[in-house]
Amino acid sequence: MAIITTLILVQQYITRYVLSTALALGVFGNLTAIVVFSQKKHRINSCSIYLVAVSIFGLIAANWGIAPLVYALDHYDLVNSSLVMCRISGYIMQVCVMSFRSTLILMCADRYALCNPRASIRALCRPQIAYRSIGILLIFWMIVSIHIPIWKSIENNRCNIYGLYGQVISYYFLFFIGIIPISTLVTISILLIKTLRHLHSHVQPNDTRRMKRRDIQFMKLALAEVIVFVFCTASHPIMLLYTTISNSIILNKSAERKQIEAFASFITQSVLLYMNYNILFLVHASTSKTYRMEVKECILKIIGKLRGIKQNQGNATRISVGEQPRAIT
Repeated sequence: MAIITTLILVQQYITRYVLSTALALGVFGNLTAIVVFSQKKHRINSCSIYLVAVSIFGLIAANWGIAPLVYALDHYDLVNSSLVMCRISGYIMQVCVMSFRSTLILMCADRYALCNPRASIRALCRPQIAYRSIGILLIFWMIVSIHIPIWKSIENNRCNIYGLYGQVISYYFLFFIGIIPISTLVTISILLIKTLRHLHSHVQPNDTRRMKRRDIQFMKLALAEVIVFVFCTASHPIMLLYTTISNSIILNKSAERKQIEAFASFITQSVLLYMNYNILFLVHASTSKTYRMEVKECILKIIGKLRGIKQNQGNATRISVGEQPRAIT
């Protein structure tokens, strides 16, 4: 029983301090990325549009995933007590999580297509294609994920999918959340790295410098996001597969074993997955010097605007105080 109590306490501390801090960092980082990559000079590049979409999906997923956990520590647990909130939360999370992964794949494919020697392939790297692709993906996952609000239920104060459908959906998650996105991203990233090396050795110097100025920074950001994604999600399908198999083989698990497995699932399927959506700012800032400079410029612009507004308000106050009432004639 000591192990159970300790793991529950550790999980509460992680939720209260680690996840809440990650959420605050994620909100700041994702909003910063949205502001930076939404600038007019970046909107002409398809990769910046994918980066904005990734930040939006990550922002929504992080808030819907972490905020209810932190709130439930000291207040009413909405997700695990209300069937409506359970299903709404599960549906929104599923759509955003799958859209996040799919957009990452599109972004890497976009960078790989840009390095293709065929002009018809490079022509796919246009903002119009990016907008349409993201819209199609979002609609697709909104339709495909409709099973979540239908089958999700609450048992023993826990919102989840149970029964035979729960076992089937575990394999669905295993492939479409774990194996397929990870293997696809790793494959495209390897091809992209090989293509970049080939270009560096065969392209003329002027073309190489022009590509560096326009696109190398975006390629670095895309590859860095893939590395973080693989690190944060690789353990998820493994833990999911283990839980599904062990639950079907071992029927009578001890309370301690159940709590240990629950804690392991919390780390792999909650903490690491949510970190993936909340550390993009650190990934971008540590990868690209240009990004750090643009964030600094945006912050200075905002400070300048706030100072201007404050100064105008002060001038308006002084004018109103110095005004004398007109005499009635």
